[in-house]
Amino acid sequence: MSSVSAKSELIATACSRTAHALDWGTESLIAFGAGSAVALFDPTDVQGPGIHATLQGHTKRVNSARFVRTISSTPMDTIVSASADCTARVWQRTSDSWECKSVLSGHQSSVISTASIELEDGRTIVVTASTDGTLRVFEISSNDSVCVQTVDVGSRSAIDVAITVLPDCGALILATGNTDNCVHLYTRAQVAGEKFTKALKLTGHDDWVTAVTFLRYLDSDTGRTNSTIAHWQAGDVVLASASEDKYIRLWRVSQVTVPQAAGAGQNSDKLAAQAMLDAFATTGDASAAVQLSTRAHVMAVAAHSGEKSYAVSLDSVLIGHDNWVHSVTWTHLDGFPSLISASADSSVIVWAPDADAGVWSSVARLGEAGGAVQGFLGAAVSPSGTRVLAHGYQGSLHMWRTADSLWLPQASASGHYASVQDVCWDPRGNYLLSVSTDQTARLFAPVAKGWREIARPQVHGYDMRCAAFVSPFTYVSGADEKVLRVFTATQQFVASWKALTHSDVPESELGGLAVGASLPVLGLSNKAVDEEQIRALQEADMNELNDNYYMRQTHTDVVANASMSAATSGEPPLEEHLLRHTLWPEVDKLYGHPYEIFAVAAAHSGDWIATACKASLDKYAAIRVYSAHTWQPPSVRDPNGGEQSVAAMPLMAHSLTITRVRFSPPDDNYLLSVSRDRSWAIFEKTASADVFDEPTGPYRLAHHQMKAHTRIIWDAAWAPDARFFATASRDKAIKLWPTPQTGSPYSAKPMVLTFPEAVTAVDFLPALVRDQRYVLAAALENGQVFVLTAEMEEGRVIPSAWSSFEVSRKDTHVAMVHRLSWRPQSQQPQSSFGGASEEWMLASASDDQSVRILSIAL
Repeated sequence: MSSVSAKSELIATACSRTAHALDWGTESLIAFGAGSAVALFDPTDVQGPGIHATLQGHTKRVNSARFVRTISSTPMDTIVSASADCTARVWQRTSDSWECKSVLSGHQSSVISTASIELEDGRTIVVTASTDGTLRVFEISSNDSVCVQTVDVGSRSAIDVAITVLPDCGALILATGNTDNCVHLYTRAQVAGEKFTKALKLTGHDDWVTAVTFLRYLDSDTGRTNSTIAHWQAGDVVLASASEDKYIRLWRVSQVTVPQAAGAGQNSDKLAAQAMLDAFATTGDASAAVQLSTRAHVMAVAAHSGEKSYAVSLDSVLIGHDNWVHSVTWTHLDGFPSLISASADSSVIVWAPDADAGVWSSVARLGEAGGAVQGFLGAAVSPSGTRVLAHGYQGSLHMWRTADSLWLPQASASGHYASVQDVCWDPRGNYLLSVSTDQTARLFAPVAKGWREIARPQVHGYDMRCAAFVSPFTYVSGADEKVLRVFTATQQFVASWKALTHSDVPESELGGLAVGASLPVLGLSNKAVDEEQIRALQEADMNELNDNYYMRQTHTDVVANASMSAATSGEPPLEEHLLRHTLWPEVDKLYGHPYEIFAVAAAHSGDWIATACKASLDKYAAIRVYSAHTWQPPSVRDPNGGEQSVAAMPLMAHSLTITRVRFSPPDDNYLLSVSRDRSWAIFEKTASADVFDEPTGPYRLAHHQMKAHTRIIWDAAWAPDARFFATASRDKAIKLWPTPQTGSPYSAKPMVLTFPEAVTAVDFLPALVRDQRYVLAAALENGQVFVLTAEMEEGRVIPSAWSSFEVSRKDTHVAMVHRLSWRPQSQQPQSSFGGASEEWMLASASDDQSVRILSIAL
């Protein structure tokens, strides 16, 4: 028996919806919080695999992920993550993998931000900020991590923290942005075990201070002059603070010499201020001294060489955003310090000192007109300053790169930002569809060197629960509503997919496809757009558009969106393109269920759809079957003897919510259902007819197995030859059952496969592999994934010897897996694993908000 191996092909997830969840390390490495994991992403490989690894360890949402930096701000191969599980973790790269080096605990509430710096002696100082109203200071060495100080900031907790070293004395300076609308400064010596002491409170902001970041202004920065920052001196430290008051403030920290008398008596403040003014006057810019004197403070800093005095003054106020400013970070453009800020006004602004005007001005405003992304929560910049990556309110990633002074959008990683409920392949295995409680459906396909999201066919108003492909270009989806919706692809999608994947489709299959789709304002149904509509609107007189409400409402969507979508570049689509230009039109709705849809399945023949909804009584726990040709229930003879046919009755067996329905391969002879009532039911196919004799239409109940498990049954799957099937339950077992035979009593005993946790998803490989082996994939409530194999045995329906392979935890989920789905086609010959083994793709959906695809070599 050949061995089984696995490797990751796709990790699709969104960034945590917090301001400090994302950070840029080296030019080719970005880290961001993704649910309860830290995702690693290479932004330089546009057509590559996107997210290539996740760091697992936290048990709740990761609020912040930041690289440890040296005194000179060079990012290290170390990441500090902060989580709602009240801990922070230190991750360090070792060879090609990342390991958790330390768990920093002690907080009593969510940790929302961290700041860290590696000192010259090898120690790392990490400061964590929590909603419990404290800061904790950790010193980390190669051997251990120790909490050396806890700072109580009270009910006005810190939202963000930043740390650096004062160049002239080597002391550490810590800044916190708090909910008291102030910036607080703390200082301490570098000596191990020293404590931070409160130095200053900087006022000026009118709302919560959301972000703080330091810049050390050194000699290398002063090679050229700029009137805006001409008064800055080598050795100055500049602090940028952002606030919900829409403003960014720059605070300059510079060393001054204060007379000894300034430390005593009632005149100490006046003497200190005068000393600071004298220091500013030495810059030769008298106006700057007068301007800064109104916001001047002097603080004493303890250093190894003795006490030093520093003046802190307001340097500039940056005005340009129209809503809360969530993040701010330093970079360099054209040799001068620059700032990148992200705001809830759906813009990222690049700020630079204007030498001609003598003020800070915005040199670029990045974002999407119209506010489609609902604001940005944060932004990071590459070390070279040539790329900016921002994350939006819905976890989306938006990237721009600069070329010839222009900032151009670039494709980035993408994924769901809430629990992923279902994944399914199109019948040919060309692309994967996922649906989520973030109310979107997304399509993923192989592009160049990796898998990427290529379309977002459905942006819904309800949390989505299930989906099934009827044909390569038609799928049915169910959500927390009483109807199912049917969607078909567009000509735009087919053209884009062909350009991206170099695939081909017979023209005969494209007949009847709409050009594009449009979502009306306040609408839930995507409307089809055909060529005649586009032509009519393009030729319409503007006066007619102004007079006609319908045309006025659809002109932008139909002409601009649909026409723009028709353009294919061969590059992975941008987030803005996915949001607006990749919808599929809704062609029909399936009615009949009294409660929210929970399960849907499509027959392999493409003839039938089976659906079920949430139920707490047996009269609602019904399976409704619809024709995939008419989108109506099948017709049956009137049981009362009438001449007119009537709609078929639903299939009844269960008493609680049906969790899964599956048609048997390859010819749909049976329909299997499992339920929260711990039972399973088999429905057998009846004689085919235009009008069925059976009151329930094409299927009738063959057997109902009560108390099949001791707990809820989450999933079920058919063996590829339909000789037996599997049921997966919360009782930590998979049971393999022989298929009931028509006309024979059913008394078979199942074969039981036990697992360490509740089994929540299961799927059989759709074919027997070499040596006539069955392959069964199983996933657990804690995210573990197993691949079980067994050879067909003569004289036995169900093989007795199953071998188990566990996929490495670094390649699996960290929360409950809702669905497993094998790709319908294998990849042969296999090159990435070597040898003669077959490679099959296994897709999975999880509560950890990620979609994953694994390559399984068998």
